[in-house]
Amino acid sequence: MKAHSKFIPQLLAVALMTAGAFVVSSCSDPEISGGAAALGKETSGIPKGEFHRAGQPCVVCHQDQGPAADKPFTVAGTIFSGPVRMVGVNNVEVRMTDSEGTKFTAKTNCVGNFFVKPSDWQPHFPILVAIGKDQIVRQMQGPIGRDGSCAHCHANASTPDDPFSQTGHIYLYGGDEPGSPNGSVDCVANPIAANSPN
Repeated sequence: MKAHSKFIPQLLAVALMTAGAFVVSSCSDPEISGGAAALGKETSGIPKGEFHRAGQPCVVCHQDQGPAADKPFTVAGTIFSGPVRMVGVNNVEVRMTDSEGTKFTAKTNCVGNFFVKPSDWQPHFPILVAIGKDQIVRQMQGPIGRDGSCAHCHANASTPDDPFSQTGHIYLYGGDEPGSPNGSVDCVANPIAANSPN
């Protein structure tokens, strides 16, 4: 009996570590981790940061228990040039008003991405949204109900697979005519590559 007693503290330590690992792993949300995995791989040549995953549902990762929980967003999305071409537009104002009347304006970067940090604004849903640049303004027809990812409803596809559940990507200009903008020339990331499917 005495020979085995020296192993009891070691067995107890192993048991506690195993139980702790189980508790930590059971705290992760399978829906969040599954949603993040469904986004697929990063686009090659676009490093993680403010220019990556344009047109994807940002808040899937940028939320509590998400892969980017250290950089949470309350609202985030991408504004494209036209209804078909997946080219982001720089310096678009995304004007938002929440259900309590508080307002916040975010601006897109050169691949069309914008994001709002909780330290900047914590909106109360639903949110009304308008986008604008120069003399062009487009008003969203209905409010954002509760998901801060624009791409949750606005799928990154020019022709939605299911028109009742998604409305296509968000765009500023009415057409994809030859004169429509091609993205910022001095962008640190290629705006076309950043918005291309994986």
